[in-house]
Amino acid sequence: MKKDEYRRWFSDQLLQQDRLLIGAITAMVGLGLVATLMEATVFAVILHIGFIPGPWILAFFVAFGILGGILFFTFLRLSKQLGDTEHEVELNDSITAIRTAPTMTAVWTYALGSLEIDQTWIERLFGKLALPQRLFCAAYFLWQRMGQLKTVEINDCSAVIRLLHRQAERVEVSKLVEELQLANLPATLRDVSLIDGVMFLTRRSVGLALTNRLVENMDEWTKKHKAAD
Repeated sequence: MKKDEYRRWFSDQLLQQDRLLIGAITAMVGLGLVATLMEATVFAVILHIGFIPGPWILAFFVAFGILGGILFFTFLRLSKQLGDTEHEVELNDSITAIRTAPTMTAVWTYALGSLEIDQTWIERLFGKLALPQRLFCAAYFLWQRMGQLKTVEINDCSAVIRLLHRQAERVEVSKLVEELQLANLPATLRDVSLIDGVMFLTRRSVGLALTNRLVENMDEWTKKHKAAD
């Protein structure tokens, strides 16, 4: 692939990710609405039987109020739960901070709850109760990511992808600086971290690599467009 082909592939990849994000947001909102109705019904029954013997509408009103309060506090913690990860890289005898965005796997794990078996029963209980709120917050987070993808600098990011593809192995950040003339390294790497299939390897030092799935996607794209030409 030539440089312009990498740019075209990268543009197509951004469009594909945008569609996948729309699907994920739709799924999260749909699951969140179902879970909210189920929890509201359970809360309303408990409130009606034990605390609010009046009209059912009042019990449901209080139940939705409780769920709304949980949503508010869940939203306040969103930036901590799904915040960027910061790494320090030594370049030219100085320390440069690199931020990477959470992967889609991390977002789905947050939305559906951790599968760690060492959680206490109280942690598992609160995790289940906050499921609708986490789904809505995760959907909002992905909506924000859609906006971030629209501001990605295609030329610099496709140049990074091109180098990773050509090397076909882990590439250190220092090598990226040597090989590429990047105007803003931290901003470019933050943009690259938004691309599904780009791995940031942080053991001992910070490096990047492409997953086999992304490499196969690039090869399929190349064959498809060469056949079309």
